Amino acid sequence: MLSHNLLVNTGNILSLSEAKQKASQNSTDELIETLKIILNDEQNKGDGTVIINGKEGRSLQDVDRKDLKITVKVFISSPNIELLKEALDQAFKALHTDTIESLVIAYKSAENPENTLPSLKRIWSVIEEYIKNGKLSSVGLSDINTNTFIELFQWADVKPNIVQISLATCCVVPPALEAFTKENDIQLLTHSDPCEILPQEVVEDIFGSTAHLYWLIRYQIHVKCRGILSSKGYLLHINKPNVKP
Repeated sequence: MLSHNLLVNTGNILSLSEAKQKASQNSTDELIETLKIILNDEQNKGDGTVIINGKEGRSLQDVDRKDLKITVKVFISSPNIELLKEALDQAFKALHTDTIESLVIAYKSAENPENTLPSLKRIWSVIEEYIKNGKLSSVGLSDINTNTFIELFQWADVKPNIVQISLATCCVVPPALEAFTKENDIQLLTHSDPCEILPQEVVEDIFGSTAHLYWLIRYQIHVKCRGILSSKGYLLHINKPNVKP
């Protein structure tokens, strides 16, 4: 079965007047609205890779890189290290940078949460490689079981220094996680992202019944001295097998 790949870079969604006019209640609504704006034409009819770029912001062109802070969150459901490397490399390319200040991995799969440690170790080995090459600074994980996080931390050569928990599913920080983060100087952050940022049924509705999301990235760029968000966008890789008639 032949297939083609779709790489979408929304560009700076803060530059999309259409998106501004429709206030989104959460990141899924925001992403769906943005994709509808960006994907206004019927996509690839053949095979290979199609790259779709949204509107790039111009406000940061004259800002020194050292004055910017780039934060990235990678949403991935497979421990396939090549897909993770592709996602990270596409982020560096799209953001025109050699370094990312803060990166968080949101790994969600059909695995039992208690049995994800081997997969997370594969993922973290890739992260460590990028850290050792000077490409990443602060790194961490989102929505991870407390015991799994502690085990990964103890195993890792380069320790995660960020852990995110969902406000929707965790009204109270698990005491064991709170104590561990304090003891090991780990940032304990909260987020409001939906459990699944782009559900499969939404992927199929937007990209077609055979479409599958390989990975998705959300990035934000802040100007440090002003403390304001100057750019925000999404990158995603969609695979679309062609169904034979």
